[in-house]
Amino acid sequence: MREFNLLSIATIHEHIAPVVEAQLSALGFALQKPLHWIRSADAPIRQMFRYGQLKGGALAPQWGFSLDFVPHLSGGKVKWHRTEKSALFDAFVDGQGSELSLSYMWGVAGLLEQMQPRVEAAVRAATALWAKGRTYPELYALVEELRSEPGSELYTQLPLANAICLARSGREAEGLRELQYFVHRFDLDQQGATNLRRIFDDALPHPNETSPP
Repeated sequence: MREFNLLSIATIHEHIAPVVEAQLSALGFALQKPLHWIRSADAPIRQMFRYGQLKGGALAPQWGFSLDFVPHLSGGKVKWHRTEKSALFDAFVDGQGSELSLSYMWGVAGLLEQMQPRVEAAVRAATALWAKGRTYPELYALVEELRSEPGSELYTQLPLANAICLARSGREAEGLRELQYFVHRFDLDQQGATNLRRIFDDALPHPNETSPP
């Protein structure tokens, strides 16, 4: 019988990081913080990979994009995450509940069990997703695809990211519906709603101006 031994983030990172970095470092990824890696070469589109802690002593890989042109809410206020340090997921895939998850509740031995092939499989899946968002039109279509999947409303940033991407694509009516959904879901005050609408309007292609990429 295995003995319960809940590992710290530092210990988890010590064992996972070399496996992740063996594959991601050559692609230009850098460590953002423990269990989080980021590539900013394509900013304002940034690719991210991380392991998130779940209840029950599980770790799930997550991969996707942080977009400098999409804001977020912090304390009910509209903020930006436009730096490598502040980057966060706007659109991502969650490996929770899949065969890619790891356990950190049974000590180092439990963590290492199947760790290498599962980390490698997660990075392969992440690389495939990043390849689908190389151009702005591809990225916008990918964000919309992720938003259409069941349960996507559970991810805080995804509806807002989709609204801004739809705006940048010139699909104003669809984008506004997403923006209104986001505003109502988080019960934003008038100032917050106004600020988001201004950002949305700025993202729209304007006559006689170069359209957003």
